[in-house]
Amino acid sequence: MRVNRESTCVKLKSGKDILGGWHFLNYEEDEDEQMKPIEMTIGGILDDHIYSFTLHDVKISVRAGSHYLMDLFKLEIYKAWLDADQVPFARSPYFYPFKNLKDIWIFGEKPMDPDDFKYLVENIAPSYNLSINLPFDPKFKFETFKSYCSDYLAIGKRAHWITSKMFHSFDNVHLQLFGCRMTAVDCQLFISRWFHSNNTRFETLMLKFIRVPDAYDFTEYELTRFNHYIDCTDGLDIIRSDGLLATILIGPFWIIFH
Repeated sequence: MRVNRESTCVKLKSGKDILGGWHFLNYEEDEDEQMKPIEMTIGGILDDHIYSFTLHDVKISVRAGSHYLMDLFKLEIYKAWLDADQVPFARSPYFYPFKNLKDIWIFGEKPMDPDDFKYLVENIAPSYNLSINLPFDPKFKFETFKSYCSDYLAIGKRAHWITSKMFHSFDNVHLQLFGCRMTAVDCQLFISRWFHSNNTRFETLMLKFIRVPDAYDFTEYELTRFNHYIDCTDGLDIIRSDGLLATILIGPFWIIFH
């Protein structure tokens, strides 16, 4: 499912081949007449795509069409993309399909309205992956943001609004924060918490910083040369009491803990 300026589209895919799609749109009675011939003269089908127009709440059409396809093919809609640059919040009924999906990508080149973004994120619950690739105003704050519903959380471009308290509350399998304000102490505490736990859920932390952190202190660990499990030649390995191995790789503006 993909939401952009033109429509909400449910795409049909077999392997790597996109077979077509079902587009849901609404229009006013006094809108441009060029939409109506598609509906009236060719039954809403054009180049393997179906176009459904409605004068009413398009959310009803999206829900009915989505449920029809899922029942017909005995499959779930599990991935969704939102092009935030192209979708004004006036089309908030289109956000309905983003509930209870597996993977959600929100992307754009311009910041969303803060209240719109918060409303959207608070009303979706991806079970596996939430990827947010948006710029944010330097003063943007979202202290109630939670990521407990997703195994994978990735915030690209600007994650400066993720506070230290929020960072340490996350319990993701994979956590990626680019443009964040975490400090060397935050990283040390994160690794120490894992090292002294029996957590086998966590896999990877990737941070890119706005500013170069102070020097790291890993003297509490017995550090060994990197084990060639992943391609991090300059990394350092630590081994937990239960034998679980982890690698720390540090660069000027980033850190990877795997």
